[in-house]
Amino acid sequence: MSEAPSSSDSRRVTVEICEHVADVRFNRPDKHNGLDWQMIEAILGVQAELKVRVEEGSLRAIVLSGEGASFCAGLDMAAIMGDAVRVPQLLVAGANGCTSTRNTVQQLSLGWRDSGVPVIAAVQGNVFGGGLQIALGADIRLCDPEARLAILEIDWGIIPDMGISVTARGVRSDWLHELSWSGRKVGAREACEAGLVTRIVSNPREEALALARQVAGRSPNAIRAITQLYSEALMASEADALALEARLQSGLLGKAEHMECVTAKLEGRTPHFL
Repeated sequence: MSEAPSSSDSRRVTVEICEHVADVRFNRPDKHNGLDWQMIEAILGVQAELKVRVEEGSLRAIVLSGEGASFCAGLDMAAIMGDAVRVPQLLVAGANGCTSTRNTVQQLSLGWRDSGVPVIAAVQGNVFGGGLQIALGADIRLCDPEARLAILEIDWGIIPDMGISVTARGVRSDWLHELSWSGRKVGAREACEAGLVTRIVSNPREEALALARQVAGRSPNAIRAITQLYSEALMASEADALALEARLQSGLLGKAEHMECVTAKLEGRTPHFL
């Protein structure tokens, strides 16, 4: 089942939803999609909106990208410091609708994982600081060959703190240390070698949307279970991870979507899901 295309504009972020895929675009191209207060608020709002759609069953995959030359160049420090009195609130756990274990800047990255569906980031141009950390919140990162990526917080005398201690667990630790200590900008090839990005492709947004549409055509319950398994198991003990694996599988076996997959495979046709 597919739904009619829809769109919404939260000023700094645009969203178009078609055939169960959300095309989310950061929309401040004149500033390389730098994060100002409006952008932060818009991202949090879109995350909440899309989570509701997932729970309703109308959304199966999310693609993140940036309008213009860059994905996201990180915090627009001039804009943020223009209202500096608000800065401490960014680091308060539980503020702005976050869970008791997260603060606002961590939610900008980790909030995408809360959706429960696959999230694919298509990155190009400048992917710096907070922009890179948002991309790391996605499950997959498709990267333009000319992109430049960096962990720039050291330039401001601070640490990368947007949940990177969780989201960067697939990044080689030696690379993570070097790039965090030095602030060095790397190209797509080095970023892929380090594990910062998944693949290098000529048109990241189109590739990401195509992959998202492919995923959206698979069993929704199985896709969500896979997403949950890998998200939770990475932070669990071996015993807890194996128990989660068994519990999720038991919840799928013999159910309608599972039987439709089996029947379609045996009949040589494409499965259909409600």
